[in-house]
Amino acid sequence: MPSRASLNVSLTPELTTYVAALVATGRYRSASEVLRAALRLLQREEPAKAVSSRRDTGGTGRRSVQGRN
Repeated sequence: MPSRASLNVSLTPELTTYVAALVATGRYRSASEVLRAALRLLQREEPAKAVSSRRDTGGTGRRSVQGRN
């Protein structure tokens, strides 16, 4: 089994409720499993975008839009 690091995240109340509901279905054993599954989907959908986005934003994950009115 690969080693794992612990990470604390803050979620909105709506996302917390959603994660809890997914765990309650029995499909996932924990909130960590839900978040790992969500991140895997994000990796599949945006593999190259994530790398280029980090370069464009200085690592913040947010792009600044300049010159738009």
